[in-house]
Amino acid sequence: MANRVRIAVGSDRRDLFLVDDLVEGFARARGLADDDRGRLVEVVHRLVTWVNDSAYPNDETGEIAVQLELAEGAVRVLVEDWGEPLAAFGGSLGSVPEELAGVDALTDDLRLVNLGRDGKRLSASVPAEGVVPEELVALADFAREAPPGDVTADEVEIVEAGPEHAEDISRLLYVNYGLGYGHPDFYRPRWVAEQIESGQVFSTVAMLGGEVVGHHAMLREEGLEAGETGVAVVHPAYRGLGIFNRLFERTVERARGAGVPSVFGRAVTSHPYSQRAEHSRGYRETALMLGSVPPGDSHDDEPVPRGASLLTYLPIDLREHPVSFPERYRELLAAAYANLELQTAEADTARALAELEGLPAIARDRDEQRESTVITVGAWGEETRKELLDGLRDAVRHHDDVAYCDLDLEALTAEELDEAVEILGNYDFFYSGLVLDGRLGHDHLRMQAILSDNVELEAIVLDSDYAQGLKKAIFADRGWLPDGDASAA
Repeated sequence: MANRVRIAVGSDRRDLFLVDDLVEGFARARGLADDDRGRLVEVVHRLVTWVNDSAYPNDETGEIAVQLELAEGAVRVLVEDWGEPLAAFGGSLGSVPEELAGVDALTDDLRLVNLGRDGKRLSASVPAEGVVPEELVALADFAREAPPGDVTADEVEIVEAGPEHAEDISRLLYVNYGLGYGHPDFYRPRWVAEQIESGQVFSTVAMLGGEVVGHHAMLREEGLEAGETGVAVVHPAYRGLGIFNRLFERTVERARGAGVPSVFGRAVTSHPYSQRAEHSRGYRETALMLGSVPPGDSHDDEPVPRGASLLTYLPIDLREHPVSFPERYRELLAAAYANLELQTAEADTARALAELEGLPAIARDRDEQRESTVITVGAWGEETRKELLDGLRDAVRHHDDVAYCDLDLEALTAEELDEAVEILGNYDFFYSGLVLDGRLGHDHLRMQAILSDNVELEAIVLDSDYAQGLKKAIFADRGWLPDGDASAA
């Protein structure tokens, strides 16, 4: 029997009886004692009524979501709404409002947390004697327990995926991650099939007895020469057979065959494991993007702020890279190329501008899922300055949490880069790093601006010395370090 139940109702007092009935039924079904059941019904009713009246005064068009979950000796109550802002309270956030003092006396850990555009979360723990949550086995955990039997590595075949594999790829992600994987489009088999067929996604799968047991992909983004690698997953029952290494090698082989000059990944910074995995395969860090990972929830349903990610590249074409450097970031950019073991040459800006002819001088790309904007600058002039400022205002108007600006190191002269860096600095942009093989294969200086307070700046785990030095330089450039120096650490 499930430990959790959830209901959503309109912000209309006439509908609140639906919540009361659900709470009563849940408490009876889970065997709560009469006193505990009565307390739970009272607490939830009073909390939902307070939220209804406080967040949606005279508004019956809103929504209130209520969730109950069994815990050890208690029932955890969550009440969520997307109505008028209210001051946070509980714990270290401030005292509980007087009208909820009675509820506070009946519960533990009553608190309200603001989640920005994701609304508010009111939570409390209601004591319930003898309650023990049932231990349920998740699908992925069940799959891990399924033994591979006598399967050997040579029985697993690595093949290029076709549209016919799309549904199996989506199901494999679900087995491993539920619906929590960071590329939500991969849960849509029709989208996966279309992307494979169009050549925008190079998917490679591991097959065993007609079943997809592993997947790795390279994603092509329109206008970029580099390809993003990822969506790497192996069925839990078949790990330890070297499947991932074979998938990765085939992906790089396909990238080389398609003339892709480099591949890149985005390693999270909440732990070092993905960074180590990429580093072991030759990827090297070039940029630290603060706030690039959307916010979420921890395992105990506590809100997690936006996180940072490391941009890492594996160069395939080891050619010289023609570039100009702005004076402010000359040493940092030179260190990034050295970390990649790539040589640079003086840029031929006239040739680079000729390549860009017909393309917009300013390109804007807004990612609604990540709530971020990337502005790419390929030429410089009076009109470009105006378009750049318009792009920055658009990011603010769309309530983006972070914004990035990529300056073309091949098409802009050192003097133009200096001017662009100064203007962006006036709008709180600071160093992020190097973007390799971007639009038309040109490299770019990436600068970043944080437009939200909900960004993790302390718990950033970086595994390599270079990455740690990069973070120090970025924080110094933003003025977050005393006597900071923006040179390479």
